[in-house]
Amino acid sequence: MSVSPEEFFMYLTIGLIVVIPVSVRIYRRLTMNRTAQMLKEEFGVDPDAPASDPSTGSKRP
Repeated sequence: MSVSPEEFFMYLTIGLIVVIPVSVRIYRRLTMNRTAQMLKEEFGVDPDAPASDPSTGSKRP
């Protein structure tokens, strides 16, 4: 069974439309977790905690 050039590029396009967004989301999640871990280790900062306003001392919503 041979694949025509039209079919090849159709399957390639469909594959890239699915693969690229999924791989970007996985990469973003991995780097976000790594960055959060580095912040926690280096500065003792919890990136999920709300930031406090130094002028009022209150937490931001």
